[in-house]
Amino acid sequence: MKNKSLIIQFVLGFALSSYTNITYSQYSLYDNEYGFLSVGLQIQMASLGEYNNLSGDPSIKNTLSNIYWEHTIEPNIKAAINLPKGGQLYSGFSMIYSAMLGHDPSGITYRGQSTSGTRDDYAPYPDYKDWMMAEEMYIGWRSGKLLNEWGENAIDLSAGSQDYKLGTGLLLANGTDDGGFRGSYWLGSRTVFINTMIARINIKNYKFEGFYLENNPRNADNKKRYTGMNIEYNHHDIANFGFSYINDDDYSGSLTAKTDVYDFRFDFKPLANTLPNLSISTEYVYQLNNKFTDEDYQEPNLYWYGDMGRKTVSGGFGQIEYKLPDITWKPALSYRYAIMQKGFDYMNFGFKTWGTWFQGEMTGEFILDNTNLITHTTRLVVTPVESVAMNLIYLNYTFDNPNVWDVKSRNFGNEVDLVTDWSVNESIDLAAGIETFLPDVGGREFYEGGNKMWVQGMVYASFKF
Repeated sequence: MKNKSLIIQFVLGFALSSYTNITYSQYSLYDNEYGFLSVGLQIQMASLGEYNNLSGDPSIKNTLSNIYWEHTIEPNIKAAINLPKGGQLYSGFSMIYSAMLGHDPSGITYRGQSTSGTRDDYAPYPDYKDWMMAEEMYIGWRSGKLLNEWGENAIDLSAGSQDYKLGTGLLLANGTDDGGFRGSYWLGSRTVFINTMIARINIKNYKFEGFYLENNPRNADNKKRYTGMNIEYNHHDIANFGFSYINDDDYSGSLTAKTDVYDFRFDFKPLANTLPNLSISTEYVYQLNNKFTDEDYQEPNLYWYGDMGRKTVSGGFGQIEYKLPDITWKPALSYRYAIMQKGFDYMNFGFKTWGTWFQGEMTGEFILDNTNLITHTTRLVVTPVESVAMNLIYLNYTFDNPNVWDVKSRNFGNEVDLVTDWSVNESIDLAAGIETFLPDVGGREFYEGGNKMWVQGMVYASFKF
């Protein structure tokens, strides 16, 4: 679970996990007709435990930790100067200190990828890692009622290091890597894109965006820049349409190392008058890709062939959900089919909710990215009382092309996540869960013979002040 607020996690039975995140609320230092100045603090902590880590893969016996712990501390400051007609100049700044004790199942916190500079990510990291770096650092302007016929704050221009989320977050949501020498991989508290320029125009039911973003990876060789536009239209809250174009360019600027991405999104209620609680959502991504992806490098000898020319890759999902708000416990049942073909550029996706877009609280968090992957997800959410929601999620994973991972079977495995959220009051949110993963034939090959049920459990708490 990436980028959640205050968490305390422990494993019930076989695994122990505790996670605490205190989400800051702003403390006002100055606030009048000229503007405002406020400060805040966010503290996150997590301790997770595993039973049959990676299904008993013998290759990781002496490298990963069955119990590990991580935390982050993020102070921030926000300010604005009020302008005529309700406009504002605004800015924000924050720093994140992170630390981690132990090594999580991703393996990144034990041995990372090669990076530029003096740090050797092929040598084991020490058990304790800590790191401090700037997070938010942006400035912006919003129009207020300057263009009142378009609506309040119809124009918003901003630049610097800031968060940006496109649509559901399938492609762009999390701009900065955690883990490795930065620690706190599971918390994933660092999310900003750096050196950004974002323009937003909102005219009634339309949204127009133009953006330039740079990601901030652990490995400088993986640095990318995204230039693109986004258009969205809301039709009476019955249907939402979205289209985006993104040029995903390696930071080197090489003409032979980029992807042109066309993203189509559609959410609607097909029977709004008769079945208003039925909703369908879909997203289709078409990519023209002439650069190697992580999966391409897995193919024997492919790396040495040089420029492989333009190739088309696609991915996306379709989901149907039905809610029964008038029945006891208000059940909501959904099914999602997601496919990202071999070579799909998953870009910088991010957390939306349990199982999205880290698909699975074990597999999606630690093992597989959203490429060369087909996922069937069934979710049942019930609400015994207004403040409590229980999530039962089943995920089935298959590979689009098993040769990428040098395995014969496409069937990777199955995961079941049971998570309960409890909103105690406006300041405290709690959650508890237990997750299991059982490898199929392809999963046992992937884990070099590991064939055991991997179990993880947790509780979660969020305190807002």
